[in-house]
Amino acid sequence: MQPDAIPSHSRRANVPELILAAAVVLFGAAVVWQATRIRLTPAYSLVGPRVIPYIVGAGLLLVGAWLAVEALIGRSGGPSAESEDADPTLPTDWRTVGLLAVPLIVYALLIEPAGFVVASALLYVGAAFAMGSRRIARDAAVGVVLALLLFVGFTRGLDLDLPPGLLDGIL
Repeated sequence: MQPDAIPSHSRRANVPELILAAAVVLFGAAVVWQATRIRLTPAYSLVGPRVIPYIVGAGLLLVGAWLAVEALIGRSGGPSAESEDADPTLPTDWRTVGLLAVPLIVYALLIEPAGFVVASALLYVGAAFAMGSRRIARDAAVGVVLALLLFVGFTRGLDLDLPPGLLDGIL
């Protein structure tokens, strides 16, 4: 039976989806709040460094509100024909979630002292390991190359400052 065909009296609010919606709204509010704290100098005209964070924050607020409405009326995202290899009937793989959280936390702790390239390469290796790869040397090489390309692209191409960390003077 299609979700839209279920009588409205039998629909119930989906608590996990409500929690997700609240988290998305809170994250969007935090992005907007932090965007207000970005310093503006007189060099910026109409479009400054706050515009993109405001757009992202507003988008998160809208998506979070939409998710909340969908969860409250009981129209949850169930399996669809477009789902290729996802099986929503399986339980959450908390081990993988935890293994993905570790490199993210390490990244946040290392981005300043170790630098963008080192922290990003470690993040790549950690995420690949969490997703099942056991080819550490290959993953490290790919992570370093991608991190270097991003570092050069952002620092030289876009003139952004990324922390060089341990590679200060080399990059």
